[in-house]
Amino acid sequence: MQDTSFLMEEIDPRYIQFIQQTVQQRMVYTLQDEEGFLAQCPSEEHDDTIGEPVIVECFWGNKNDAQMCQQDEWQNFQLVDLTLDEFMYDFLLDMDADTKLVGVAFDAQLYGIEVEPIELLCDLLAEIKTQQCVDEFDDFAELQQICQQWQQEISKNHTIH
Repeated sequence: MQDTSFLMEEIDPRYIQFIQQTVQQRMVYTLQDEEGFLAQCPSEEHDDTIGEPVIVECFWGNKNDAQMCQQDEWQNFQLVDLTLDEFMYDFLLDMDADTKLVGVAFDAQLYGIEVEPIELLCDLLAEIKTQQCVDEFDDFAELQQICQQWQQEISKNHTIH
């Protein structure tokens, strides 16, 4: 995984497990209502420019964890499986453009890890390299370029502050 130690004091082992499991299975799971809205909750850590909590859309690395969360406000949501390609290219890039966060490894009490979509994308791409399966992803080079640009921007901003 990339070196984002200046962004995160300590990487949660559940995050690492999500990354590894997702790449191994090439699948991601979410919950979706009948209108097409994904399971989401307000961020516990980040506010938008007007002081409101940023939206966190939730994803899981396995079906069982996602199904555990089909309760309370998500009880009528259906389990949806996404290919890793679809998740990276369609969901993460769109979420970044919409300034949403990704929630991974959420439990039934809505406790999980909040991460920027591009940061997660970069970590997934690094794990794809580690697992030596780059050739299985058509858009890998394009996504890698997006991550490199993001990392350069983060590095530039980090040295300024």
